Amino acid sequence: MKYLRCAYEFEDIAAFRETALTFADGILTLADGGTLELPLEPVHYGECVIINALAMSSSGGWGQAYISLRLFRGRTPLDFPTLADETAGSYQFFGTGMRDYRYRFVIPQFCTRAVVTIRARGTTLTFRHLETYACKEQPDILPIVGGTKFVAHLGMIGLAPRNTMAAFTLAKRAGYRECVTNMNGTKDGKLVALHNDTIDDTANGTGSVYDYTLDELRQFDFGGKFHPLYSGEPIPTLDEVLGFMAHSGLRPVLRLSSNFTGDKHAYLETLYDLVRQKGLFGHCTAKGFSRIVLTELSQMAGDRFRYGYCGANKDFTQEDCNWLKSLSRDVYLDVNYKSLTPELIALAQKNDIALEVWIINDFQRIVELTGMGVTGFTTDFYNLDGCIF
Repeated sequence: MKYLRCAYEFEDIAAFRETALTFADGILTLADGGTLELPLEPVHYGECVIINALAMSSSGGWGQAYISLRLFRGRTPLDFPTLADETAGSYQFFGTGMRDYRYRFVIPQFCTRAVVTIRARGTTLTFRHLETYACKEQPDILPIVGGTKFVAHLGMIGLAPRNTMAAFTLAKRAGYRECVTNMNGTKDGKLVALHNDTIDDTANGTGSVYDYTLDELRQFDFGGKFHPLYSGEPIPTLDEVLGFMAHSGLRPVLRLSSNFTGDKHAYLETLYDLVRQKGLFGHCTAKGFSRIVLTELSQMAGDRFRYGYCGANKDFTQEDCNWLKSLSRDVYLDVNYKSLTPELIALAQKNDIALEVWIINDFQRIVELTGMGVTGFTTDFYNLDGCIF
């Protein structure tokens, strides 16, 4: 692993002269109400910031001991709208006794300076070890618990505009193994990465995607609404997205539009052909809310895809499970984490169907649901593969 100059070992931090920080008998203590800031400069796009700690929170509770990465361009904070809440994308120290922690952040585009920030609010933090550094290469990444995985939501959209190559590339640099993209069809039959049927939410234009040709869509800016620094981002085609994912090893999770049936069934055929051309049979997931669309794709693709049945506030039944398992050997239920119930967990386990959740940006709930048998988390910020907590 290649280290940069910006690194702090335990002895360096212990020498800090901060009012809330004390060091005695090999123990570093951050008092209740204290904040520890560790500036890293310079940092560069795509680098990882690693924090290793052996730490204890005196209260053991949630929401009291945060570790976050503040991002700057020079001395100016990067004011991405997703970072308006200071806890967005933060990790926590929690539980009882001294615990090992290993957390990881990624440096987005436009960031030249970062500050690792540890805050104690309603608790006292003690450390027997603490170090942080930036590195040019990803550390070895292993799943945290028997196959549990983290899936980037439309790219890493906590730090980049959704469904753009900027977001997909950052997701790969952050170490995600899988990435969701939506798709919709253009007037001239092309598939593009787009969440809605209209471009209003993400572009500097309006109207239905089905009313534009690809060339017409390329005239719009799909980055500036997220932040002016991303102005000029074009809408990517599914061909471009799958090409990047196939080359980089990032497994695509294709969220199917419920419209892809009837007179729009041809879009499913186009999707199938693109996946075949990119050599992604056996390395691609398709998910959706429509049983009709999932069934039609499975009739074309069979076991060449993994299939996920999505639900939000839906009461899944045994019949749903029977139908889902008829699609392929590899299937899963994909639900809004807020609608997850003990009954649904029991139903999935009874049928030996994997259970994954979306869109979850709550670190506490991720930890809790990991212990309840959830095996996949679609997030805007968190990739906990290779982390320890």
